[in-house]
Amino acid sequence: MSGELPDAFPYLGASLDDVEDLAHSRISCWVHCLRDSLYATGFRDTARALAQPLNFAVERTADGELLTLYGGLDTDYHAPRFQRGVRARWETSPDDEDHAFDVVERELARGHAVPVSPDLRGMRHSEFYRVPFSGYPHTFLVHRLDGDTVWAADRNTRRGSGFTDNRGTVPADELRRGLAGRPVLVWDTGAPAADWAEERHLLLTRSVRNLTEPDSPHEGLAGLRTLPDVLAGLEEHPGRSSVLRMRVSGPLQRQVAGDRQLLAAALLRDVP
Repeated sequence: MSGELPDAFPYLGASLDDVEDLAHSRISCWVHCLRDSLYATGFRDTARALAQPLNFAVERTADGELLTLYGGLDTDYHAPRFQRGVRARWETSPDDEDHAFDVVERELARGHAVPVSPDLRGMRHSEFYRVPFSGYPHTFLVHRLDGDTVWAADRNTRRGSGFTDNRGTVPADELRRGLAGRPVLVWDTGAPAADWAEERHLLLTRSVRNLTEPDSPHEGLAGLRTLPDVLAGLEEHPGRSSVLRMRVSGPLQRQVAGDRQLLAAALLRDVP
């Protein structure tokens, strides 16, 4: 992990999209970070490993305000389930800022880049700097701690942040404050628990169940049918254009279209 920044850390660079012909803009940020972390350790079967069952859901706040739309990539966000021996879980960093890096340092020592989901409001490199938290977390990668400097890869940065090709440095004290009490994605690889035919069957079975037997009328095919009403309900919203961009069109391209493209990429590997 030494050398000039662009060469020292390959993650979140556009070149990785060529490996599977799957643009990172079509993958949820946390899955994107995990994909690129796996690449760096030599794991290449990421489409099959990370593919998720299809879904569609309209998520609202407790008072009914539209929060976001999501698909299969985020259905199991809090308790991730993967294939091909890939395992991951969210672990909360200590609340004490003096120990906020404990989990990150432990994972870096294992040779893993670390997906983190800090409070971004005090992180000047982020496009979410000073933006009120909307309930939809963002994840970026930490790949090196160097004294007062964190080497990071983040696809959502402010203009003038100094990041090049999604990679740059941030002050350690900013991340330390933002990460205290916040989640870190801890991941590992091992032998698959089943052969791919069985894992693929489970993916497709869960896709059908998610879409046809949803847990609520706001999920699955039933949720998809409510999309015209969701859009109509925003007609009088004072921030309509911003809400449409951030909470409708963006999620549709990533969390909804993305899970379909990722699953398709996994299934295409079975085509002679």
